[in-house]
Amino acid sequence: MTGSETMLEQTVNRLIPDFDPANIYVVTTDDLAADCRAMLPQLPADNIILEPEGRNTAPCLALALATIERKTPEGVMVVLSADHWIGDRELFLDDIRTAVRHAIDCHDLVTFGIKPTYPETGYGYIETDGTGEVLSVKAFREKPPLETAIQYLESGRHYWNAGMFVWTLQDLRSEFLTHCPETLAPLDEWVKAGASPSTLPAAYARLPKLSIDYALMEKSRRVAVVPTHFRWSDVGSWPAATEFHQPDAQGNVVEGDALLLDSTNCAVFGTKRLIAGAGLADLIIVDEADALLICRKDRAQEVKTIVDRLQAMGRTDLL
Repeated sequence: MTGSETMLEQTVNRLIPDFDPANIYVVTTDDLAADCRAMLPQLPADNIILEPEGRNTAPCLALALATIERKTPEGVMVVLSADHWIGDRELFLDDIRTAVRHAIDCHDLVTFGIKPTYPETGYGYIETDGTGEVLSVKAFREKPPLETAIQYLESGRHYWNAGMFVWTLQDLRSEFLTHCPETLAPLDEWVKAGASPSTLPAAYARLPKLSIDYALMEKSRRVAVVPTHFRWSDVGSWPAATEFHQPDAQGNVVEGDALLLDSTNCAVFGTKRLIAGAGLADLIIVDEADALLICRKDRAQEVKTIVDRLQAMGRTDLL
């Protein structure tokens, strides 16, 4: 959607050579391990950390902590998502360096704040205090209604929560033990027993399903934010994906074989067959071999509800 490489490859490649590949880890699931290793041959095979099951981001990062600190107990962890598009690589690396310095010097959990450019209701927000290149966090705000999002945009003190973090391994452990020890204790027992891959599923199943924001960031008193200087998108919706394509004179974005008549501001992502439309406006159309998605742009966030409904129906073949 955003170039000739997968977004995972882009995420890793923008770090090299500033980060040694030996110090880059990918946390994923067993069914994606072979693909990840094939895409990233520059990483040691053991740097692909396998979750037995998805249990949200707090257990995922606790597993990364328990794995990496055995090799580098004094290390600093930079947490990045593999589905983010980031422009301005040098500005991105500069912001990481700022966050690393602050994490080492002040022992804070550091997150990144994206300056909002419009009143997005699908993102969480960070309310900040103070001035400078690193700000104190006053509060994390949930995904707001439109009226509140407009107020956040106008305040100048609110940033989109990008879900990227920097902390020392020791500080992350300390905060887990203080605020959410149940996320770390089963993994510590697993490590103490020898850290066998065969026994990890039983230990991992004991972890609560919690986001890192809920488990730590919203509870800790040691949180800071670096306002970012780079361009960013989480490509978390189909409208976001259209930003990487040049629209035609009618505002339509077309990928694949499509014919649109008297249609405006639509995005069509096709595969093999022709998609034809007339008199359409503000629609997302995604055509794959096993499914067809049609939705209004202003309701694109409800795709997540469709996924939940398919899960409940047992239609895992489509997920």
